[in-house]
Amino acid sequence: MIGYIFFGFSLVFWMGLFFVNFSEPRMSGEGGMGYGLAIVALGLGFAISSLVLTISVANKGGFDWVGGPRFFIIGAGWLCMAAATFACVAFKWEWHEGEFSPFIRWLSVGHGQVWIPLLMFIPYFYLLNSELRVSVLPNIYKIPLMIGFVVSAMMSLGLLFGWLKMSAKQQQAQIEDLQNRDKKRHDEHLTYIAEQKPTDAILNIIALTGRFHDEDIRSAALAKIKEKPDWEDQLLKLLENEHYHTKTYTFLDGNKVDHPEKFLDPLNRSILRLADEIHKLIKDSNDLQDWHFEHFGIERLLRAIDEQFMNKGVDFRPAILKLQDALKTTPPERFKHVRFTVTPVVKHWLKKH
Repeated sequence: MIGYIFFGFSLVFWMGLFFVNFSEPRMSGEGGMGYGLAIVALGLGFAISSLVLTISVANKGGFDWVGGPRFFIIGAGWLCMAAATFACVAFKWEWHEGEFSPFIRWLSVGHGQVWIPLLMFIPYFYLLNSELRVSVLPNIYKIPLMIGFVVSAMMSLGLLFGWLKMSAKQQQAQIEDLQNRDKKRHDEHLTYIAEQKPTDAILNIIALTGRFHDEDIRSAALAKIKEKPDWEDQLLKLLENEHYHTKTYTFLDGNKVDHPEKFLDPLNRSILRLADEIHKLIKDSNDLQDWHFEHFGIERLLRAIDEQFMNKGVDFRPAILKLQDALKTTPPERFKHVRFTVTPVVKHWLKKH
């Protein structure tokens, strides 16, 4: 009984797909959206009902004549027929030239969504009933079903290869777009650096001097900064500025200064100022995340100390300890679980020194 019920459901969804797709739909606006939702709902309904129908036929011994791995063959056959039916609906009015096989286009335009399911419905009508099954020649249900399975399998393979081809094409387009955007940004950086006037502040391009920028951008920014006779004084002023002092860490990480002794005390004060700022931010925060404080460039700061300011008359360890304590500030209760990614970096530096 269940088998016939879902036989009826499958027929209803099949006819729904036929009528919705009988004439060319309007693909834009609300009409296009309604059409898309309709074929998805009907296609899903057809797939589910035909699956239950197939299981019912199997339970009644309707596939006992199938040799080999029976359930795999029948399951794969149902899946291919459901996929082929939906593809014929989707590709009847919309086509992707050069990506899918012309065979799929031929089946779609040739009303494959109508006759492919019929190659399942006719055999299933006999296979659901053992008395009907023995009253006809086996070829009455075997041949249509095998033709349907073979055609659907060929179409499914074409869909798979087409999807792989389309995915590869989209991925290549994304790579090219990313490369074009990177090149555009690269050129914009070089142009921006070249446009800097002698009177412009080094703050404008200091972020482009980091060791992880492209070498030509970094070299151009560094050269432009060092054109200014007072570039070190400007750098020191930034280091003493409560709003911009962390911006200097990008420059100091990998770019040697001519007079490192001038930077020792300002750098130490910068670390203490940073510790106070982090303490306040944690204590008064309304939104703490693991990645917070990464923008301060603490890892750059520690690397700069190691490379050009260590053992030159100032002990940075007390300031770094205060920075570590600041990162351990007790946050509001709802942020107790947050573990900052910069904390292990500071801990490692203190352990090393």
